[in-house]
Amino acid sequence: MALNKTPLGSGSTSPPERFLRGTQRRRQTPNRWGRKKIKGMMLFVGSIIIALSFIWKFTAFGQGPKLKVDRLLVEGNDQLSDGEILELLELSKNSNILTLDLEQVRTKLLRSAWVREVEIERILPATLTLQIQERQPVAIAVLDQMYLLAADGTVLDQLSPQYNLEKLVLVRGLRDEPTVLSDRLVLAGRVSAELFKHEQLVEYVSELDVQGGSESLLLNLRSPPMTILASSKTMVERLMEIIPLLEGIQQNFTFVDVVDLRFDGRVYLRTQE
Repeated sequence: MALNKTPLGSGSTSPPERFLRGTQRRRQTPNRWGRKKIKGMMLFVGSIIIALSFIWKFTAFGQGPKLKVDRLLVEGNDQLSDGEILELLELSKNSNILTLDLEQVRTKLLRSAWVREVEIERILPATLTLQIQERQPVAIAVLDQMYLLAADGTVLDQLSPQYNLEKLVLVRGLRDEPTVLSDRLVLAGRVSAELFKHEQLVEYVSELDVQGGSESLLLNLRSPPMTILASSKTMVERLMEIIPLLEGIQQNFTFVDVVDLRFDGRVYLRTQE
């Protein structure tokens, strides 16, 4: 069998055009509009960053007039007036709301014995809000003068005519001359607060003496005029038990000087003799 050989380069035909088309790749033209959008976005973001940096530098040094504290909202202040609060804050006219030290503001407010706690918040562009929790008087402390006393033993202020003496217990025995003892103040505030919760007890008890400590409290009653000796742990409970019996005790034991309630389940009567 003969083979037909055709020499290379001698009349050879090129591959069909359809096969050449399949081996060629189309070149994609770049999306000019997409690149322009990306560049535009980058320029826009960059300009915002630069603008914000200028604004921050401008306001951080107190040069932004709209960011100076020019409004103060205060809530919860019944004892302190707005003017007294402004005096405590000591804010300057150029105080910037962004750079204002809120912890320092809080410390200044706590210098007042009336302020128990305060929450501070910034409201841009120029408002500072204060939510104040005040201490409430529960007794009258007899020191060199008469002072209002809070439940935690804090001496608040001198007694003013607006307070009804019949609603607050008079507390004695707070001094060990010439020193006022802090532990007695705390005890007096705590015991007075317990009495203050019970309107019936406040109506009966006029004075409290804490000189003997928590286990030997002396309570003077308004009516009938009688002295009660009690422990701070059981004081309220024992007073509730004895109050309905006081008139009978006074009628049957005319020489009673002290009613001792310190011992559970027992009542001891001490006579004047």
